[in-house]
Amino acid sequence: MRHRVSEFVEELKSRRVFRALIAYSVVAWLLLQIADVTFDRLPIPPQSMTVLILLVIVGFPVTAVLAWAYELTNRGVVRHEDTGGDVSSLAFLPLFATAIAVTLMVGAVLYYAADSYLESPRRSIAVLPFTNAGESADADYFSDGLTEEIRSMIVRLNEFRVVAMATTNQFRETAMSTVELAERLNAGAVLLGSVRRLGGEVSVTARLVDGANGNELWSQDYKRELADVVTIQQDIAREVARALHVVLPVESDRRLKRLGSTNVEAYDLYLRARDFLREQPDAVVLGQAETFARQAIALDPNFASAHAALCQAQLARYETSRDASRFSSVEDVCKQTLKFDADNIEVRLALGGLYSASGDYLLAAEHYQAAIDLNENIPDAWIGLGYAQFDLNENELAEASFRRAIDVDVSYWDSFNAMGYLLMYEGRYLEAAEFFRMFANRATDDAMALNNLGAAYFFAGELKSAAEAWDASLDIKPTRSAYSNTGTVYFYLNDFEEAAERYSYAVNLAPMDHRLWGNLADAYYFSDDTRDAADVAYRRAIMLGEDRLRINANDHETVHELAYYYSRIGNRNRAEELLETALEAAPDNMYVHYYGGLIHAHFERDDAALASIERAVELGYEPKLLSVDPGLRSLGDDQRFTRILDGAGS
Repeated sequence: MRHRVSEFVEELKSRRVFRALIAYSVVAWLLLQIADVTFDRLPIPPQSMTVLILLVIVGFPVTAVLAWAYELTNRGVVRHEDTGGDVSSLAFLPLFATAIAVTLMVGAVLYYAADSYLESPRRSIAVLPFTNAGESADADYFSDGLTEEIRSMIVRLNEFRVVAMATTNQFRETAMSTVELAERLNAGAVLLGSVRRLGGEVSVTARLVDGANGNELWSQDYKRELADVVTIQQDIAREVARALHVVLPVESDRRLKRLGSTNVEAYDLYLRARDFLREQPDAVVLGQAETFARQAIALDPNFASAHAALCQAQLARYETSRDASRFSSVEDVCKQTLKFDADNIEVRLALGGLYSASGDYLLAAEHYQAAIDLNENIPDAWIGLGYAQFDLNENELAEASFRRAIDVDVSYWDSFNAMGYLLMYEGRYLEAAEFFRMFANRATDDAMALNNLGAAYFFAGELKSAAEAWDASLDIKPTRSAYSNTGTVYFYLNDFEEAAERYSYAVNLAPMDHRLWGNLADAYYFSDDTRDAADVAYRRAIMLGEDRLRINANDHETVHELAYYYSRIGNRNRAEELLETALEAAPDNMYVHYYGGLIHAHFERDDAALASIERAVELGYEPKLLSVDPGLRSLGDDQRFTRILDGAGS
């Protein structure tokens, strides 16, 4: 037996198989090192590193077989048995080079064919809110924060479709079984658990359950120092992948690098800030988020995610209040986030929001695209990109981005909300209502969902359905939008006193929003008893609108609204100048032409008013609203106006 083994080894040596394999190993190692450094920076598919590793492994036996069977001689490549001893000493080099080339070419063909035609469905997982197993209810923020961070870790792997947290939060105290939950959430697996925090220690229990049958796929108890909480999150993400038989590519595992803070107290404060950012935004909630984010930064000045949270809180406060005096400080805070971590998705999303607010839509799109490049499975990145494309008048691209956001996570309500907005601006109101209805069904206690649904019905001329949706929104939470929208219903019903009361409620909630002051001014203007007060309200709307334009000169919506306010106070030159600017910026926006009709009608330029109204109808403006619009009363007896309305309805 030993003699036969010895003979076999000698035969391997004579055929130079060992030398070929050693040379192959050296070249393969160098190839992998080069790939590890360069693949992330090249425009190649994300699984390429995994494919290369597999091909290198396959190449070993291929090289051995070729080195055993063939030799390079003076007569060319011949079988080993036919060499007659005339063998080049470097015969193995072409052999293993050929082996590498063949395996790479075959692998590339198979990889791209599989990627194009045989793409397997991505695994889906729902991360349910981890329960707070501690005695203090005040620690709910910690368990919720830990849940969000674990979910973010799994999302970073880029190997799963992860159900949105906003959706899973609805099932915090459900009596449904895990299988029922998985079916409801369209998830193949469900991750759930509990968290107990005691002083400087944290205990986490995590369980992964098969969504099809309820069987437990994996479970683990962790009891660590609080400082190790990020390591726990990383371990859970890796174990989830392992339990679902997913082999993590090198770049996916690299995404689990520590992106948090080494300062435990700073991390804790960051979780508190994120807890408030998850709530319905208002001044109090966003103020708390800002406070905790600032405290986290004070303890760890380089904590990128905390800087992003501060940016998001301040930007949301600006968007909620429309207070232009806030924007300069918001801009300062947000711009410096990039220097802490350019590869932090939260930072990129925050900057995308900043530049969308300031009107630099191209730069906003760049940041959202950067977030997508980091991880294409983040619906917020696709939504942000879609809004930026919409503001750049690239509606087809925007619709594709919004639909991609829905594909990425069909459970995420904000994707449906974004799609509804786009369809509504294109005059496809009933289509928009369908998406807003899906939004409302996914966010059953969300006032915004019903508010937007009401808006779609309103612009479709379905005033009764609109009022019902808005009243339901007010029952959940009184917001400036719901008050303003119900005021608009009364305005079109010519109940200007009730409209003014609703608009006043809205103004009290957001006194720096020029649109609300404009609405209130309209209600005053068309009521004989309050006509004098209208001028004051219009001038307030003008001041706030001009402040907003100084921040975002590309906001054509504010431009055409300002043109209308100026017309109401009799400044015809400024009104027509702004209207022309709006028409140049958005020539196919129905609302620009509608406001043009109001302005021309106010100055008794009936021909121009009718031309603008006709164009607005062609672009999708609902004729039912025009027929009851107080601002177009002067056109009511004009047969041309009647023909426009009748022609649209035919």
